[in-house]
Amino acid sequence: MAFPFCLLALYAQFTSAIPASDALSRSYDYVILGGGLAGLTLANRLSEDPGTQVLVLEAGDVRLDDPLINIPGFLGSTVGNASYDWLFTTVPQVNANNNSFTWDRGKVLGGSTAINFMAWGRPALNEIDAIGALGNPGWTGENLFKYMRKAETFTHPDPAYAAANNLTFIDSAHGKTGPVHNSFSRFISDGQKPWLSALETLGVQKIEDALAGEDVGAWMAPATIDGISVTRSYAASAYYAPVSHRSNLIVVTGAEVNRIVSGKRSDGLVVATGIEFSLDSQSRSLSVKSGAEVILSTGTIKTPQLLELSGIGNPQILTPLGIETKVSLPGVGEGIIDQYFFGVSYELNNDSIVTLDSLRDPTFEAEALTEYETNKTGIMTIGVTGFALVPLQTIVGTANATALIDAQARKIATGNYSAVQKEKWNTIIQGLREPTKRGYIELVAFPGFFTTASAPKEGKKYITFTGNLHFPFSTGSIHVASADPSSQPAIDPHYFEEDFDIQVMASVLKFIRKLGGTGGFKGTHSNPCARPKHSTDYIKNHGGPEYHTIGSASMLPRAKGGVVSPEFKVYGTSNIRVVDLSILPLQISAHPMSTLYGVAEKAADIIRGIVTV
Repeated sequence: MAFPFCLLALYAQFTSAIPASDALSRSYDYVILGGGLAGLTLANRLSEDPGTQVLVLEAGDVRLDDPLINIPGFLGSTVGNASYDWLFTTVPQVNANNNSFTWDRGKVLGGSTAINFMAWGRPALNEIDAIGALGNPGWTGENLFKYMRKAETFTHPDPAYAAANNLTFIDSAHGKTGPVHNSFSRFISDGQKPWLSALETLGVQKIEDALAGEDVGAWMAPATIDGISVTRSYAASAYYAPVSHRSNLIVVTGAEVNRIVSGKRSDGLVVATGIEFSLDSQSRSLSVKSGAEVILSTGTIKTPQLLELSGIGNPQILTPLGIETKVSLPGVGEGIIDQYFFGVSYELNNDSIVTLDSLRDPTFEAEALTEYETNKTGIMTIGVTGFALVPLQTIVGTANATALIDAQARKIATGNYSAVQKEKWNTIIQGLREPTKRGYIELVAFPGFFTTASAPKEGKKYITFTGNLHFPFSTGSIHVASADPSSQPAIDPHYFEEDFDIQVMASVLKFIRKLGGTGGFKGTHSNPCARPKHSTDYIKNHGGPEYHTIGSASMLPRAKGGVVSPEFKVYGTSNIRVVDLSILPLQISAHPMSTLYGVAEKAADIIRGIVTV
């Protein structure tokens, strides 16, 4: 049966686990700003000690019973909906035809884990090692993978189903008792069945399990779908709901943080003494007791904004806005790296194939929901499963790749770039030169229409291939544009500022067109706008962010422009930490959920004193 969507308004009414007045009158050991992936992971682990009082302030609502979140087949349906989404917008991008791009981020308890496409992956071990080599002791692939597995419970697929769909895994690479459940989706569209064989024809070999530490190749991926309940497993359902009864864990939703109030200790370190935030359209304040910690888990966009509004950042940005500089940290908001993607949708030559396009038919959708409710089978159990990570050499050929890489390396060596920028970029160059160890371009098979280049035809079914630039050289910034906390920050990713990025993406488009005519995909028809002569305009006009932005509060030595230490402590402060995706100084090849769960688990151990780094 179909869910009455008018009931969704009821879920938004649950604004706090307890009355806000009671919550604000208490004293806390940890005040966590942001109830997304990292914030709720920390809240769970820090409140394991019954003598520790933990408060989470989250701007979004509690939606634990929301079918648009919980039912896998509704993936993507809440993106762009202001009831779930912050709907940030970039400034016009000069090198992307002056287009502005929407940066969707989850504004709900659970953050973006509630609205994303549930992709579950991990980077290569050597990518985390590279982060450690920038000056972050204790940060290794082996160490962080331990924490990634701690967060996970993997449900094995039925052996016959796995064999029929080329679903393989290495059991030791997966966790068995963690809060976040993942599994292979119970429905895989016939439209994407040729994925692995077509890629093999083009030189991309299947790998057994991309989550085991090496991810170059093609695979069928699990998703954050609970293998028992067949519902989305996300930060709120995994880390908060099972422990929401804890009397020492308080979550206040609908609370949008404005700034951190601070003073200065005798040793010169800034100490957080309070939080200013808005709740029910009213200004509120909360005192932070002596010895307590404030942890920012507000994400790559909001974290630099909140730091700057609190006087932590570059004085050249803060002073003109009338913001007093408390800690001079020019690295705040700088060095962001955003992955970019585009999609080409192919019309299938068999209209009987079931894809997500089938759900545009209200009758079919109602029948699919009935099947899901009755049997937990069918299209409503779907996830995105077809993935590949390929080196540049596979896309353009070895000789062309060498020429491109050498030219970019020379530009870096002779260009007017900072030493730390060159150091970061040279890690990308090194990865590009090692095609068996580091993938560069992600390809994804999406079972449905997924492009803005045209509209789907009625009754037709599609497969979309996306090309995703996971290690761009173009680097941007996020900064406050106003001292008003309700104003969006200025988001400027500098898409395609480095010409290398658009050259590569144009070649990826050609590769995707070749893929669309290979093996079992022969006979499909792509959008004519995706022809080679239109390639760069197609990419700039019909591509966009992958929503995996990193680097706005980088974990680096302070002398290198770092904002936080390897212990997540904001430099120049005594009790302010950042734990979210903003701390990664380098991009990773994987969709970042598993990585960030691992980062948050590691942070919890550091904060509790279980480990040092």
